[in-house]
Amino acid sequence: MNRIDDDLTCYDALELIEPFVDGDLEGAEAARLRSHLAGCHACAAELALAERIQRELRALPQLDCPPEIVERVRREGAQVLPFRSPVRPRGAGLPFRIAAAAALLALALWGGALFIRSQQRPRQPSAAEVARATQEARYALAYLGKVSRQASFDVRDDVLARRVVLPAAQSVSHTIGLSLDAAPEKPAPARDEQH
Repeated sequence: MNRIDDDLTCYDALELIEPFVDGDLEGAEAARLRSHLAGCHACAAELALAERIQRELRALPQLDCPPEIVERVRREGAQVLPFRSPVRPRGAGLPFRIAAAAALLALALWGGALFIRSQQRPRQPSAAEVARATQEARYALAYLGKVSRQASFDVRDDVLARRVVLPAAQSVSHTIGLSLDAAPEKPAPARDEQH
């Protein structure tokens, strides 16, 4: 969307988005771009896409990839023809193509490294590692048993209080004609005071 009062065209704005995302844009140019983005939803969407690509590329893990896979990706990547839009002038959107190619390359490297790692055999743990893991598992299971025993006691006490003691007390109080609300409180146990 090109507005008449906007001194920056969409084509110019698209050229400035990549340096803006990288933080390389001067203050005046950045202000012009922000002004254009405030009124142009298409360019704002391009900016959001560029920021998302940058975030996702930075979030990729740094993996070592065998050189033969890197060379294969470069060879096959060189055979791909870039898409050219008949509407945009030559060079418009080049930073996005570069970012997309970089994302594709990073994805290919990551996938290749994962494939190579999946082909490797896992190392066998040593006897000391197995013994330590067994000890830790026993400790964890013992602790879990202790916690579950305590929980079962708590549940038992709660169930007994609500399902047995309280109904029995209500039944007895009803039989003798007392209300549980009017029942006297238990006296505090007498303490042996030694002087």
